[in-house]
Amino acid sequence: MPADSAPGSSTLISRDLDDLTARNPFRPGRVSPDRLYDGEGFRLRHLAFDDGAVLAEHVAPTQILVQALAGRVRFTVGADVHELVPGAILHVPGGVRHEVLALEPSRILITFIG
Repeated sequence: MPADSAPGSSTLISRDLDDLTARNPFRPGRVSPDRLYDGEGFRLRHLAFDDGAVLAEHVAPTQILVQALAGRVRFTVGADVHELVPGAILHVPGGVRHEVLALEPSRILITFIG
């Protein structure tokens, strides 16, 4: 919880996509992670992908929810391949290998649960 938040109060994390874009601009040829917010029992990360950028296969220690905010990514989970576009939401269990490829400049929001 941020120092300026009292218990039981709300915290505005982002006003809109423009706010996220200003906070975490695209970096040529790269994935740019942003530690957006840490709450009780969850963590939010905003990732900006330049066209063609890859987040290599890896494992998250907890289950995650992935929400596509902008662009288009190919999200591979084991043998499953999902193309995520704005509004798409994907659940990935903890400990499952996955990889992300940006098919165009893209933004995703990841919620780590637990």
